[in-house]
Amino acid sequence: MAARPNVLQLLGLSARRTLGSLGVLLPLALFIGGVGRLVCWQLAILLVDPAGTPTGLGGMQGNGMIAYILTETALQLVWGILFYPIIDAATIYVWRRRDAGSDVSLYGAVNWAVSRYTRMFVPHMIAFLTIMVGAQLIVPGILFGLQYAFVDAIAAVDDRAKKPLSRSARLTKGRRGRIFWAWIPYMFWYMPSALVLVFWAEGQGWWAVMGHGAIDVLLLCVMEMAMFAIYQERIQDALAARERKSAAEAGGAPEAAKE
Repeated sequence: MAARPNVLQLLGLSARRTLGSLGVLLPLALFIGGVGRLVCWQLAILLVDPAGTPTGLGGMQGNGMIAYILTETALQLVWGILFYPIIDAATIYVWRRRDAGSDVSLYGAVNWAVSRYTRMFVPHMIAFLTIMVGAQLIVPGILFGLQYAFVDAIAAVDDRAKKPLSRSARLTKGRRGRIFWAWIPYMFWYMPSALVLVFWAEGQGWWAVMGHGAIDVLLLCVMEMAMFAIYQERIQDALAARERKSAAEAGGAPEAAKE
């Protein structure tokens, strides 16, 4: 068996496949990340300040600022619940097709994602909300993120899985260190992005907001590919262990018969 890539090699491969599939993933990132961020931004302003504060946070103070941040965060959670299963499934589609040496297409990705939407929606929603709420206290968010790292992969490709959340918790055991290190590079983007860049973009205008949202989703595509690759490793290990067990049992059968 060929040696498995380390985390950096795995992330590098995920990044190359993402960049090599921009014809598929960029339009989805522009809509789900870019347009989504625009919608949440403008709707939050409308709900908190109907009179209109064109630059959002920059023109608000005190309670208005807090209400604006909470409203925009809530809207982004709703948007993520509704649309992230599509980009997650499309990303998995790209990874699997590239693994098979096949071409990818936007139509094929969207069709494959839509066909899996209903079975991905509920487990994705539960995992997404649990991780995002837990992230407010940091440590719970990390723990839930490690535990539910395979939820989208399981829901997308395993037709027999009835409980993707509990299956993910079981399959990530023994892999959580690898999962954790894979997410570290994204955190160098996420922290300044969430605390600074998002508000800077709103101060620049719609083009910056849309670009910031699209970049964030493309980076998440890289991470989704890495998670799916680690999921595949876990499944391959389980199948290999099963084959070894069957071979051992078959090898011991004649001895048992002699006794």
